[in-house]
Amino acid sequence: MEVNTTEWDDNSHVVLAVSTGVDSMVLLHLLNTTLKTSYRKLTCLHVNHGLRFASNEEEQFIQQYCRDLDIPLHTKTLNLNHIVDKGKSIENEARHLRYEWFDKQMKILNGDVLITAHHQDDQIETIFYRIMTGKSTRSSLGIADVSWREGYKIVRPLLNVSKQNIQQYQNQHQIPFYEDETNNQNDYVRNDIRNRILPAIEQNAQLNSQQLLKLKAWHDEQLLHLQARAQAFLQTSSNDELTAPLFISRSEFNALDQALQITVLDVALQKLHTELVFPEKTYNDWFRQLRENVSQSILYSSEKWIIHIAYDKFIIMANYSQQLGNVTITQPDMYQFGHYNIEINKAMPQHQFPLTVRTRKDGDKFKLNGVEGHKKVSRLLIDHKVRADERNQLPVIINNQNEIIAVGTLFIKESYKQAMKIKNMGDELGNA
Repeated sequence: MEVNTTEWDDNSHVVLAVSTGVDSMVLLHLLNTTLKTSYRKLTCLHVNHGLRFASNEEEQFIQQYCRDLDIPLHTKTLNLNHIVDKGKSIENEARHLRYEWFDKQMKILNGDVLITAHHQDDQIETIFYRIMTGKSTRSSLGIADVSWREGYKIVRPLLNVSKQNIQQYQNQHQIPFYEDETNNQNDYVRNDIRNRILPAIEQNAQLNSQQLLKLKAWHDEQLLHLQARAQAFLQTSSNDELTAPLFISRSEFNALDQALQITVLDVALQKLHTELVFPEKTYNDWFRQLRENVSQSILYSSEKWIIHIAYDKFIIMANYSQQLGNVTITQPDMYQFGHYNIEINKAMPQHQFPLTVRTRKDGDKFKLNGVEGHKKVSRLLIDHKVRADERNQLPVIINNQNEIIAVGTLFIKESYKQAMKIKNMGDELGNA
């Protein structure tokens, strides 16, 4: 049996996720026999999803099995009743909770490698599913041999082993296992692919589902080339480092073909650790706005991130737009308002205190220096092409007569210029 052990060595602490199904039980047997010298320590993790009548029996079985082999085992029972009640996807939520627990256990155990028993039939099923559901264009076509979590890697050493070979090994060594009866229920799409569609393909002598593995290899190679082009574009057409805020040249981005535009955004969002994933339909709407004569537009906003157009830039940045509270200034000192430093010195007349620092309001006006008349703060921001997200961060300073005496670094009333200094500490967030 072709088991890939190249991702760990004889000094590794390997941790096996074991479900009591035939695949993971065969892998456990291999690790405890043929492969026993390939690692330093073996630990098992088992998750009881509590959704089937046999779940508790399976947990008791694996506890006794590992006890007999003197293999450390840690178990976790998930409470998924609230997911069932709300009608959410049990499979997705269970996976999220399962890997959340795996993350904690790998840290506690100081594990190097988490091993799962995904095999070649799982790979073919995944490729078929992703092609037929349109989920194949922006990611690998199948399951990766190795993937990384925080502090450890997940290895799938059976991806080149067929289900038939696993079953033959189980029968040869009489390895006990439990069969999940829900695997035979074809009302789940993945089960239908596994139990009905792929077997039907294999019954046709002119068709071979193994060809999907070749398609995956070709697709993944093309994706790597596309990602390399996206990385090169970001290095030449955005600010020097892939850190937030990320400024991308709007004109240069618009010149890319759509497949590369999509990949550029996918790579950027991943590199910035945003955990954001958008459908192509959303991207297409953004691309339309980028091409049109739109000077400023917020494309996406959340508590953590803002993605927007600002004149000649396409920007991905952390969200600094939380409402800033007012600051009251009663004496000369250094004050901070968002990412602005405000220095009030002793030249400020005492009778002007207290000063108030706040964000702009609708209708705000200030008296112009050296000429008659007033100007709206909103007009000042437009004239200086201040980005939409930055407009709500500018400090507006008011004296005790409710007169605007300063607006960020854009305006300070002439008679106050010797008494205050305002500095934008986030120059990279400054005016476009």
